[in-house]
Amino acid sequence: MVYNVVNDLDNNIVIPKNVKGRGALRNTPNQFNKHVVEDFWDGSYFDEEFLLGNNETSYTDIFPKTIINPVNSPDVPANWSMNPYQGCEHGCIYCYARITHEYWGYSAGTEFEKNILVKKDAAALLSKKLKSRTWTGEPIMLSGNTDCYQPAEKKYGITRQLLEVCLKNNQPVGIITKNALICRDIDILKQLAEKNLVQVHLSITTLDESLRRVMEPRTSTSANKLKTIALLSDANIPVHVMLAPIIPGLNSDEVFSICEAVSKAGATSLNHTMVRLNGAIALLFEDWILKTFPLKASRVLNLIAETQGGKLGNSTFGERMKGTGAMAESIQQQIQLAKKKFNLHYKPKPLSKMVHTVMPSNQLNLF
Repeated sequence: MVYNVVNDLDNNIVIPKNVKGRGALRNTPNQFNKHVVEDFWDGSYFDEEFLLGNNETSYTDIFPKTIINPVNSPDVPANWSMNPYQGCEHGCIYCYARITHEYWGYSAGTEFEKNILVKKDAAALLSKKLKSRTWTGEPIMLSGNTDCYQPAEKKYGITRQLLEVCLKNNQPVGIITKNALICRDIDILKQLAEKNLVQVHLSITTLDESLRRVMEPRTSTSANKLKTIALLSDANIPVHVMLAPIIPGLNSDEVFSICEAVSKAGATSLNHTMVRLNGAIALLFEDWILKTFPLKASRVLNLIAETQGGKLGNSTFGERMKGTGAMAESIQQQIQLAKKKFNLHYKPKPLSKMVHTVMPSNQLNLF
């Protein structure tokens, strides 16, 4: 395929014009499809966008029976998660959640970014669950698979509805996001924070805007993420930073600069993960970096493999997020030094379960 490209000579970036604002540059076959039709020319995944100029996002209502999902991974510090949306318009090329879109019949590629599934009944489902006599008020992670403050939230407001239910029921909740839209809900978050019922984890991967625009194109800018940390901190809302993922050869040289910036903005703690590229994500990432950073692609892919036991992805619990080998150890040491230098060693206290209340659905609350 012949690409219409924009060249960024300073950063070695090559951007295909016809997928502007998207992270993935193609669709990969769904692993659950029994039959895959091979296209007669390379790049036909872009037919719709190239010929019709259609790069819009579509939203589809779905109606799950529950909004809370158990987390069974021993290296994830949460027992429950809830996702108001499936798919994510942020378009982060490295996102581990991409492969979950295949369970819905979509591709992990551009379809993950363009076909967003919306759970409009999420708040009602959560309210019903929290009123159950068997629910003990364990903290819930919002979200586990997609960003709860992605662009769809501005349109539907489901995350805000979920937070309102949490506040009403004194339900502890942890939030992971990379979007400044969370500042819209500071009024609710302040009330939750007063009862030690909320922690915000803001994900920052780079301070380099030329890199962010192609690696996670529809997330908030780096500057706005830092402003978000400051606003949340000023409102006495606990805000912590996830430097995730670290991609050797792309953003691994930013450890100290990111730690310094988030510390100045008001963050009190920081954790990190190494990039891992499982299943179709490896194919998507390879395709993306070969087209976007052609001169450094081979080096980056080899460095990733070095931290993941010789492959681009590793599913071994305890190893998959921190990585293994000399490169991963070097980055771990940098993180520890940077956290010490910029005072990011605070360990968040556990969220409170003491104020959780259970009110049977058939009984009125007298107070």
